[in-house]
Amino acid sequence: MIVKNKVSWVRLLFHFRGSSFMETWPRILTVTLAACIVTYVELYYNIQAYTLTTTPFLLIGVAVGVFLGFRNNVSYDKFWEGRKLWGMLVNSSRNLTRQVSFMIDASHDSEDAQQFREIFVKRLIAYAHALRCHLRNEDPASEIKKFLSPKDLNDVLQSIHRPLTILQHLGRDLAIARDRGWLNDLNFPFMDAQLNELSTILGGCERIKNTPIPFSYSVLIHRIVASYCLFLPFGLVETTGVLTPVVVLLISYAFFELDAIGDEIENPFDLQPNDLPLNAISRTIEINLLELINDPDRPEPLKPEKDILT
Repeated sequence: MIVKNKVSWVRLLFHFRGSSFMETWPRILTVTLAACIVTYVELYYNIQAYTLTTTPFLLIGVAVGVFLGFRNNVSYDKFWEGRKLWGMLVNSSRNLTRQVSFMIDASHDSEDAQQFREIFVKRLIAYAHALRCHLRNEDPASEIKKFLSPKDLNDVLQSIHRPLTILQHLGRDLAIARDRGWLNDLNFPFMDAQLNELSTILGGCERIKNTPIPFSYSVLIHRIVASYCLFLPFGLVETTGVLTPVVVLLISYAFFELDAIGDEIENPFDLQPNDLPLNAISRTIEINLLELINDPDRPEPLKPEKDILT
């Protein structure tokens, strides 16, 4: 995610890092060059047979705008839902840590109970890192190995669904605490409900990641935008004359950029500059939970690198 302090309006006009321009400029250049050729041929050779009016482009332009607006709204809905789910993960992790710290019977404040609290909380941290790696198709071994025992780490890495395996271990921990009398039967459902919340968050993130916008819809949008921009000079040259390439440049920039933005934020868990900063959020969870159990070995919060927070 791009993180910037207040930037002046003038600087924003010439700021390209993090925008979609680096991806769309070849398309914009192509249609602009095509517009230059069409304009030269139409004006130099005075060919009127293939000149169109602006009416069909006005009608199609409205449809293209509606399509692009709808698609970008759908993409942003997925982006915002992903952010809300990770916000819920932060809250649920904090709640579980608070509950395991105070709902474990104080009369059982033995070394075993203290060790149980530490193992449980570190397993929660491992869950956050494993979920991030799961959504980004990364290997979580280096991130979670310091929070799990060698046996548990091996179980997680050997499993097909690593976050779900850690969630299973967390449920097992709660059952052990209840069976040993550390956790009251009245308090057990509250903590189990938080685990269910973690499972709901996992399923919601997978739904966003594994449900792209229908391919036929994306193909239709790309084709309409490309065709519209390529044929636009035929409808403008009689009206705008030698300025036709400039007008085509501006219009194609707007349409191609909107199209690219929808593609970029469709999967908010990726590593594009405008995607969610899952590294920073999972690091925040790690810091907060370690602080709640008074663990001094806490990392520093992640800071943006070149204005990008991953």
